[in-house]
Amino acid sequence: MEDVFIAVFANVGVILILALTLKAFNKVDINIAWSLISLGIFTCYVFALFRGAEVIPLDIFFTDMAWNWSGKIAVIILWGGVILALAKYKHGFRIADAGFTFKQSEGSLKPAFIVLCLFVILQVIVSWFWNGEPRYDLETLLYQATMPGFDEEPMFRGVLLFCISLAIVSKRYSLASAPINIGGLLLVLLFGLVHGVMFSDGEWYFSFTSILLTGGYGFILLWLRERTGSLVFPIIAHNSVNVVGQLI
Repeated sequence: MEDVFIAVFANVGVILILALTLKAFNKVDINIAWSLISLGIFTCYVFALFRGAEVIPLDIFFTDMAWNWSGKIAVIILWGGVILALAKYKHGFRIADAGFTFKQSEGSLKPAFIVLCLFVILQVIVSWFWNGEPRYDLETLLYQATMPGFDEEPMFRGVLLFCISLAIVSKRYSLASAPINIGGLLLVLLFGLVHGVMFSDGEWYFSFTSILLTGGYGFILLWLRERTGSLVFPIIAHNSVNVVGQLI
């Protein structure tokens, strides 16, 4: 567990250096309080993901589980708690501000659906060239069809995006009608780094391919979130891509 936190805080350090550099060039303003809140939520996320089994010991009842259901469920409980805390303590906060709404931005359904289809096609191509053997077992398909989207999207494209947008304040840039800010882009980079930079047994492991691929996927999911104003398409896209990745 210590190795995980070493890697995580190294990755956060990269984001901090970039944010301070952008601050020096007057591209962003940094709010210390919201920066600490964002860091605290992210730290709790890592702890819940990797230590969730100690609090939710599903392996006692399902001894042959191959996937981290406990950790993902712990994260879902975590982001639910964060939403409740924001609703109670953040003046004027509405859960829709963090993407928790079924309402889609006007004119966003068609472009979002096109991007979703292209995203799935991209995953088919990536899986065809880089994946190993397909995994068709029931647990894997159920897990990939539910947990990744309901864990990572409300956390990364939901509460963390809301908080980091208050922590690292910048203007928004329109990208194909999606209003994207620098905080969101830094969160995409962090999403890529945590999947591609690892520390284990005193050694660092670096995968540029994982950073590029996961970061690229994170950017598509960010675009869907900002274009539609909702987490619905990001959740559907994330789970669809993960299932496709197991089938090919």
